[in-house]
Amino acid sequence: MKKTAIVGVVAAAIGLAIGSQLPKSGTAGYAVITGTTKDREAAKEYFQNVNQFTKECGFTTLVLDRNTDIREGNKRGDGGPLTVIARHPKGKDAVIKCYESDEYQRLKAIRAPHTNWNFRLTEGKL
Repeated sequence: MKKTAIVGVVAAAIGLAIGSQLPKSGTAGYAVITGTTKDREAAKEYFQNVNQFTKECGFTTLVLDRNTDIREGNKRGDGGPLTVIARHPKGKDAVIKCYESDEYQRLKAIRAPHTNWNFRLTEGKL
């Protein structure tokens, strides 16, 4: 009887540990990017590589609009005409992990001097 109880407790602990690492049912992580690009040519290497990076990281681009119709708020700077919304099926933590990865930080260093972008990493419905 003790052996069965111990196995049950261990199995429950393993289940909780694994379950806490899984995304919440029906949720996904999202990267929402808005802003302006000052010099696309100067950031050419970023634009040539970012799509492959996001694909390998597990993102699906839902929106890519370079001429967003802005009805309220600042139309310059972070509120510029660019809007990108990308979804990651494994949740917000996976989005953060991709953003903080060495490869994205390398690409970001190429892009950042030539853009004024606002990044929001969030979670929502799948």
